[in-house]
Amino acid sequence: MHKVPQESALPEDFVLSFRSKLLDWFHLNGRDLPWRRTKDPYKIWVSEIILQQTQVVQGRAYYERFISELPNVEALANVSEDRLLMLWQGLGYYSRAHNLKYSAQKIMTEHGGDFPNTPEGVRSLKGVGPYTTAAIMSIAYDYPLAVIDGNVYRVLSRLLASDAPIDTTEGKRYYEEQADRFLDKSSPSDYNQAIMDLGAVVCTPRNPLCRSCPVQSLCQSYGTDLVELLPRKEKRTQVAQRYMYFYLYLHDDSFAVERREKKGIWKGLYQLPLFVSNSAKTPPSPPLEGWTVVDELVLPDHRLSHRLLHIKVLVCYSEPPVDTSSHNYEWIHTADHKEYAFPKPLRAFLDRYFAPSSPSLFDDEKQL
Repeated sequence: MHKVPQESALPEDFVLSFRSKLLDWFHLNGRDLPWRRTKDPYKIWVSEIILQQTQVVQGRAYYERFISELPNVEALANVSEDRLLMLWQGLGYYSRAHNLKYSAQKIMTEHGGDFPNTPEGVRSLKGVGPYTTAAIMSIAYDYPLAVIDGNVYRVLSRLLASDAPIDTTEGKRYYEEQADRFLDKSSPSDYNQAIMDLGAVVCTPRNPLCRSCPVQSLCQSYGTDLVELLPRKEKRTQVAQRYMYFYLYLHDDSFAVERREKKGIWKGLYQLPLFVSNSAKTPPSPPLEGWTVVDELVLPDHRLSHRLLHIKVLVCYSEPPVDTSSHNYEWIHTADHKEYAFPKPLRAFLDRYFAPSSPSLFDDEKQL
């Protein structure tokens, strides 16, 4: 595999040719996305936060619903937490939603409701890092900051046949330098969106469309096995296994829920009472005395970036009713469950379990 090329090994005409070919391709083939039809930094900010952990195909509908209800900083700053989480429900990584509201309130109090227009101001918003700062500044204000995300790492690594690891300090510094060098500073908005589009639809992680790539003639990995090997990571993410047992206490068309603490990936959401284990084991008896487990339902595994969640729902009944005052549970009517924001796997479960035809869903293998 090629070593990291020295900057001097890249003649200026190589850089200029890359920019020209990339922008020509983008002007003909760039994706038509709702957040690209505006220069409003607020809307661009919302779209970038959504896309931090969500693919465009899923994020688009969420963005349009979010902006329709919360069209500006003031509306976001004043929205209730429950409504905000309902709008975000299904996107995951809920700290993003909390950070959006916190930052909107900061903009109202510290900037008079005007979205920051400097890199320092944008970077000061909670949940905004170097990539998001560069995206907002370049797209909204045509400020010459190069974006660098997974798509950009992949394009530059293959273009330069570089084995610099993208997860080390040295490797990141190298790609930041190259991203800045290739950036078309006269058209940073189009250039940044173009290189991200190239990585998203052509220079994909697997089975890239090399034959239709607009910079194929410049790519130093084209036609070699480097295309499949790059970009390189030095470390592997360790995925922890978690076994989650949710208790569905049912009584008189109501069921018990609790609100998660303001921390973790699902902070502030509602959930069924929960027991968590690091190993597969027989689940404990229901935390509420006098209740009996009458059914055990297996949900699909839920994958996070660093965890694999194995989820079961234990359906519990009690006759006669048992006092629950010792537990901080809220009882909600089964018909009202859609008015509460739940983590994605529980939302899918509740939607199906409380549907009119739900019993037949679990008759055979007891698996959702």
